[in-house]
This record gives sequence, C-alpha cells and structure tokens, in this order.
Amino acid sequence: MQDGRRLAELRRYATELAPDYRAWVDEHDYPPDHATLHFHRSLIGWYEAVLLPEDPYTGAAFHFVTTIAAVYFADGQVSTHRFPMGNGPLDHLPKPVQLDASGQRLLLRLKEAGDCQQLLLLADYHRMESAALARALDLEPDDELDDRLLSCRDAVTEGDPEMARRYPAAITLAGRQDLMRTLAREAPAPEPIPAPAPAANKESVQLRPRYRIKLPSLSTGLLLAAVLCGVLGWLAYDTFGGSAPGDLYARAFEPYPNIFADTPPQTDAERDLERILYYYDRGDYRTGYDELLPTAPAYPASPLYLGVSALALDDPARAREWFAQLPPDSPYLAPAAWYDALALLALNRRPEAEDALQRIANTDGHPYRAAARELLADL
Repeated sequence: MQDGRRLAELRRYATELAPDYRAWVDEHDYPPDHATLHFHRSLIGWYEAVLLPEDPYTGAAFHFVTTIAAVYFADGQVSTHRFPMGNGPLDHLPKPVQLDASGQRLLLRLKEAGDCQQLLLLADYHRMESAALARALDLEPDDELDDRLLSCRDAVTEGDPEMARRYPAAITLAGRQDLMRTLAREAPAPEPIPAPAPAANKESVQLRPRYRIKLPSLSTGLLLAAVLCGVLGWLAYDTFGGSAPGDLYARAFEPYPNIFADTPPQTDAERDLERILYYYDRGDYRTGYDELLPTAPAYPASPLYLGVSALALDDPARAREWFAQLPPDSPYLAPAAWYDALALLALNRRPEAEDALQRIANTDGHPYRAAARELLADL
C-alpha cells in the first residue's frame, strides 16, 4: 500500500530520467521511433513492481527502466545470458494483459463508471492506503469507505462471479492505459517525422484541425491532488474546442483506444501502425492521419482510426466514408457503428443518429450499448 509517494516518484522519474535514458538509447543504437513508448512502459513496470505486496522491487529505477526497455527493443525476447536473479528487473517483467470479449465489456463499464472508476483505480491499481482515500473523498476510513468500494466493485462487475474473476486484469489494463496517457501528455513533443507522400489512388483530404486548449496543471506540491487529478482524469487532458458540432456529440466523443496500449505489436506492419498511433495518442490527429493515409490498406484497423481522427478534426462526413470501408467481417465494426452514430449527430442528422444509437442499444453484448442508451436519453 502507498500514500501517494510512489506515484509522485513515477512522475518525477519521467522527467529526471529522460535525458539519461535518451543517451542510453543513442549509445546502444536503438531505434528512436519507439524510445519514448518503451520508456513509459518500463516506468510503469517499475511502478507496479515497487507496489507489489510481496517481494517488491527495491533496486534503482534507472536500472529497472533500461533493463526492461532493452527487452521491449528486442521485441520481448530476453537474452539467454540474462537470467532472473531473484529480485532484479527481469523478475518483474510486466506481463501483458489479454482480455476476451467479456473482459473488454468489463473494461468499458469501468471506464464509464465515473466516480467509481477513479475510486477503484486508486484503491485496486494504485494500492492507495485507506486513510489517504478517505481524506481525499471525505469519508470515514473504515466502514463508509469499505461500503463505497464494495458498491463500486459490484456495480462494475454486476455481481457476476465471472466478471469478478476478470476484474483484476481489467483494472490493471485500465490503470496502465491511464498512466500511459498521463506520461505521454506530460512528455516533451517528439521530433517531427516527415509525412509520406499521399498514395496515388487516394483522394487528397483537407481536414480542419481544431484549436487546442492547454489546461493548467495542478501544483505538484499537493501530493494528494496530484494523485487524484494528474493520474485519474480529474486533471483534464488536452482537448479540442472551437467548432464542435453539438454539445451531445462533443460530450460523448472519446477517441478509440490504441490497440497497442498494453499488448506490444508482433509484426513489422503492427510496429509501423504503433509508430503512427503515437501521434494519435497525443491528440495530434492531423499528423496521425497524414501518416496513416498512404498505407491504410495494410492495416485492418486503419479505416476506424482514420475515421475517428477525421471526426476529431471536425470532418464527420469524411469520417463516415472511412467507417463504411470496413469489411463485413471486421472486428472493428462495433466501435465503428458507435462513431458513425456520433458523426451523424455532428452532421445534424438526428433521426438517422437516433436509429443508429437505438440499434446499438438493442444489441446484446455491444461494447457501446450503455453509452448509446445514455446518449439516447439525452436526445
């Protein structure tokens, strides 16, 4: 358990270790495209390792980060001469989290859980002490807090034992994704990568980027405020404003998550897509769109990400064209249907949007079923 100090250390190390890490990357001639991603993944691995209730990692943070990053640069392969020694970094190599369809629905419910999401992340991923949680939420540290936690866990798992069994994996993935977004937001901007020339058979697309609003960060001296705000979304991320087509659409829109946020890519094509999605994750949809456009046919997920990027850049008509390009057997049809409904709202085609949302709301197991019902209630 922690009182927030480890979390403060994580954010401090993300800044303090970065120059030495970049020098280490250059010294070993590692490709720079994935350096920041591997740095953040390794830092999160260190954070999880020092929070373990049994045999936590006690060594130097930089040694942990470089050891684990070297594994990531080697596509997850551990050299045969580097055997774990008992409490070294390789003994705490982060394990990928794989969620089945039910686990994905649980993850979505967790992300839609509002205050419960924040409380569960603090308690079950960040392992915050009860006293710190109680002070932050103005609750009694014993029965009242315990009752709130039990109620939130039951609400997310719906009291289903099978969902409860999947809960540890889902909360771990949610915590990692949240930290990845936070570290990426606070990291300095990468060196720009020149966009490739447009493909000959692709129509040139002119999108209108929205203005970015930089929200002020909270004082790092307020430790508990940093925990609640900097990590779990109470500190707002960079958002796009200006020409949002409607309050409902703008409120409901959240970019589709990066499929490589926790599971590393396995092929050259996936690694290329991961590099492009780096810009997408940072909210730089213009660069991500331009990078992905010429090679879109190579990636099954491309029409979805191109459509979501177009939607974020306030071009819902173009977004719908991309969603329509997904084949009938695509695993991305369900999220595409949700974003297509949002695009219809953005185009002020309300009856069609309501029909699309109703189809989602009536589909058992649809990952956006709850979100569609909530949006329909507001229409």
